Amino acid sequence: MNRNQRNVWITIAFAMIMSFFILFPSTTQAASTQIMLDNQPVEGAGDVMITNQTTMVPIRVISEKLGYKVKWKQSDQLITISNTAATIKLTVGQSKADATSGDVVLEQAPFMKSNTTYVPLRFVGTQMGLKVKWDNTSKTVFLEKVSAGPDTNNGSIPDPNNTTIEGISYSDNRLMISSSGQVKPVDSVLTNPNRIVIDFPSTAFGKGFLQGTELKQGEIGTIPVTGSADVKQIRYSVFSSQPAQVRIVIDLNQSKTYKLYQQNDLTFVDLNTSATTKPVGSNGKKVVIIDPGHGDTDSGGIGATGVLEKNVVLNVGNKVAALLKKEPKIDLIMTRTDDTFIPLDSRVKIAEDANADVFLSIHGNAAPNKDASGTETFYADTKRSKLLSDIIQKHVLAATGFKDRNSKQANYLVIRKTTMPAALLEIGFLTNKTEEAIMVQDEFQNKVAEAIVAGLKEYLNIK
Repeated sequence: MNRNQRNVWITIAFAMIMSFFILFPSTTQAASTQIMLDNQPVEGAGDVMITNQTTMVPIRVISEKLGYKVKWKQSDQLITISNTAATIKLTVGQSKADATSGDVVLEQAPFMKSNTTYVPLRFVGTQMGLKVKWDNTSKTVFLEKVSAGPDTNNGSIPDPNNTTIEGISYSDNRLMISSSGQVKPVDSVLTNPNRIVIDFPSTAFGKGFLQGTELKQGEIGTIPVTGSADVKQIRYSVFSSQPAQVRIVIDLNQSKTYKLYQQNDLTFVDLNTSATTKPVGSNGKKVVIIDPGHGDTDSGGIGATGVLEKNVVLNVGNKVAALLKKEPKIDLIMTRTDDTFIPLDSRVKIAEDANADVFLSIHGNAAPNKDASGTETFYADTKRSKLLSDIIQKHVLAATGFKDRNSKQANYLVIRKTTMPAALLEIGFLTNKTEEAIMVQDEFQNKVAEAIVAGLKEYLNIK
């Protein structure tokens, strides 16, 4: 064999070796890991695999459980996943997928093992509209379907004749109450102690807001308020069940004037009273919705040492709110300011009813792979939201110093169904012990909050 022939055979052998690694990348099996879909074990799903620090799951079983049809074209190594609303095409060994919303870049190319095709877990969640949660204690991947229909309140409305309260938050010295439909509140002022009372006739609490629990007549829920010179706390209760009536009370530190007004299905009690006080978004102000993810019984991701995502993102969200209150050209609305839960569709509805200019949902990441790390930001619609996502990613990445997981497209409900520019930020991985320890630090959260505000101001062209 001459030198040229030997070089040809070496080249062929090298190409064969490389193709083997593309089809069968370096993988490890995640010990004793199971997959749960809507709290039911996914039978026949096989094992979760960790590949190049990316969590991979078997796509066929999960897709078929969700009602998708899966087709395999051997000649092209092509997997087509489809239902009546969407089609996704993936090719073994290629890191780009063709989705209905456009091309999607995967963290890790799909591969086959034992006649099973594995794809990144995050891809499954983002493209199939699933909530993905990793429980580090039980080593379990929880996948939760999010209905695209009007009722995602974890239960039916108690009485079809009643409007339901779906969200209550207090930010920028303004109380916001979100309802499922039009309702005319009755407000009054009481003294000794000073308080503002708002009654909602023919109204009950949505089961999504109560997270499947029941608030009986005489029982009181509270929303703590900190750092306010005017307000001690917010209380809410079932004032009457027959007929249905909800009562919300603002406990004041001192007598205070206010203005009550409604915008679509939002009711505002504004304590920023002056001769020029006008509804949210007036005087050319930009309306910004800050949405701390999860809340109440929905803890979100669980960190390496048990830190709950819902608490971290609420802290960051409230720090963002404190900064935005100082911006005279911005009107801020928080979807939640305490440990309550707001159904996903209700978060969207708040933004739509407020005619928001920008929607930003704040999250912390979690994955079965404890080494997964980095900051990433998601958008759903390229024309509407990519620029916002890119700018938020740029600023927050500089603040975290974590790995750059980029600004990328996804199918999360809150950024898909909103009609204004919308992004979903994943600050870092709580399941990464190093990042978790950093993410709970007050100084770090302040830096992230400042970065978020800087990104929002850049996008909105506010100097």
